[in-house]
Amino acid sequence: MSIKKIAEKVGVSSATVSRVLNNPNYRCAKPGLRDKIWKAAMELDYVPNEAARNLKMGAANKKMIHIISMCL
Repeated sequence: MSIKKIAEKVGVSSATVSRVLNNPNYRCAKPGLRDKIWKAAMELDYVPNEAARNLKMGAANKKMIHIISMCL
């Protein structure tokens, strides 16, 4: 399920949905909108896309693997 589908269901922009889902302290201008977004996300079984999140975070979130090769 995507943020866009949640936004369509609630009738707000995908940016608003993203702000609410990614920031627990975000306050919407309309009272109750935050709860409406969370309710829609749970009804639609929203799960964050880990690949998209990793792309957004860039190199800071990547796990580095170091390989040491020795020839004797």
